[in-house]
Amino acid sequence: MTKLFIRLLTVALLPSLVACGFHLRGSIDLPPEWKTLHLSTASPNSELSSELRSSFEANGIQWVDRAEAAYTLQVGTEVYERRNLTIGQDAKASEFELTMHTTLRVIDLEGNETLALTTVTASKVITNDPENITGKVEEVRLLRGEMRSSLVRQIMRRIRFLATGPDSSQTS
Repeated sequence: MTKLFIRLLTVALLPSLVACGFHLRGSIDLPPEWKTLHLSTASPNSELSSELRSSFEANGIQWVDRAEAAYTLQVGTEVYERRNLTIGQDAKASEFELTMHTTLRVIDLEGNETLALTTVTASKVITNDPENITGKVEEVRLLRGEMRSSLVRQIMRRIRFLATGPDSSQTS
């Protein structure tokens, strides 16, 4: 009886899910001149650069030499900061704010700035547990990975908007 109920509920909710505009994340659809980019970064072997390359490649973007690319994506170094938010009764931090940011800029083949220097930022708040130091270290490591992925997604959205946005006819 419960299987039948679940199936009926699924069938009943499916139209509302479709009507709200929900769809799975797919590849970003860019004009042909944006399908090959050059990546310029101060730290080409960093985790951010690696994840950026992988995510763009998974979306059909090829990384090429500067002379072959219509656009160059310049990405700054990943900056990670941690600051105390609240102090507990024992005079130790009870909450931390973790922040990660980087800068990006897009330059066309002629050297014109297509996207001015922009900062993308991700932040998380974490509670401190002095009794579980090992667990907190692992949690911070995981959160740093999530923040890095968030930076990459923000960069991809900006590139997609730049390439397909309302002013894209002027920048191409």
